[in-house]
Amino acid sequence: MNRRPLTLSAWQQRRLRIQLHQTQDARLYRRTLAILEIAQGQPPTQVARSLGVSRRMVYYWIEDYTQRHDPTDLILEYSSGRPTLWTEEARSLLQELLTRSPSERGYYAVNWTVPLLREELRHATGTCFADDTIRRELHRLGYVWKRPRYVLDPDPELEKKRQICRHIQGLRSRSVLLAEDETDLLLFPPLRAAWSMRGQPATVWLSGRNARRVVFGTMNLWTGSRLFLVRKRQRADDFQAFLELLHHHYRGWHVALLLDEAPSHTAKGSAALAEYFDIECIWLPKCCPKLNPMDTLWGQAKDVLSANKQYATIDDQVGRFLSYLSALSNLETLNTAGVHSGNFWLTNALCNYFCGRA
Repeated sequence: MNRRPLTLSAWQQRRLRIQLHQTQDARLYRRTLAILEIAQGQPPTQVARSLGVSRRMVYYWIEDYTQRHDPTDLILEYSSGRPTLWTEEARSLLQELLTRSPSERGYYAVNWTVPLLREELRHATGTCFADDTIRRELHRLGYVWKRPRYVLDPDPELEKKRQICRHIQGLRSRSVLLAEDETDLLLFPPLRAAWSMRGQPATVWLSGRNARRVVFGTMNLWTGSRLFLVRKRQRADDFQAFLELLHHHYRGWHVALLLDEAPSHTAKGSAALAEYFDIECIWLPKCCPKLNPMDTLWGQAKDVLSANKQYATIDDQVGRFLSYLSALSNLETLNTAGVHSGNFWLTNALCNYFCGRA
């Protein structure tokens, strides 16, 4: 074992300092620091005491380095004589376990803990790993023990929304974009919470009769103007009558209609009439009424006029309902429907289309 003083050139010391500043391995840092300290004249005994190792181990590090004067030779580790328990099979199994939930392996748990990993590794490999051994391997693989955070699932309709936005931005000039929807008005009123005396039941008097009307409606998503039609049913011929009203009202304009795939909308007669009138149908994703601002407008009006009160006739209710919606200004309509809410899903598409043609 070489006990002579260690003399290094400036270039060799510079390579050691670079390794000292770049390494994230505490053991390599300690060995590199020991070589630099001894090269600067520190006694090996004092260096060994400051680093918490034996003097013999310091001499081993000097011997390894002086063979080629290559700092990377210090990466070689001296073992205490006990071989590692980790095999390629055990490491592969650990990584595979971490990609799955312990419930898939029959455990009553949803997250892996060190005891569960130790038990699973023991069953699979027959080797009982210590808890600290498993923790060191987890840290080596880049895992840490930390509290998770809430993340919303990806929007399942995101791609469909993007297609609709791209479609709207590509509409030809002199186009009007309308949101279309229908709502049922029943003489039998819906119930909503309201102020009432404590200890007394809140009641709504009924006549025992019921009737139904269907209100077809559109809203211009840029200006907020509305158009309504009342029918007794919601069938294909009723929707086609509303298409005729739209064609007459917006003659000279290319109408783009944002609507759902209700049977009355997708009927062959309705599709043929829309094509004849040059009305372009933009279909919303299925089972997503919240994407249609008309649905929000209907709900707000029903809460104000239809809840907790049965009118004398269904026509009285329809008249009050339409009067309320017609009395709203265009700006109030867009605000009530959520178009100006700031997070409306078509805001960017509308701005890009209309501002680009302003």
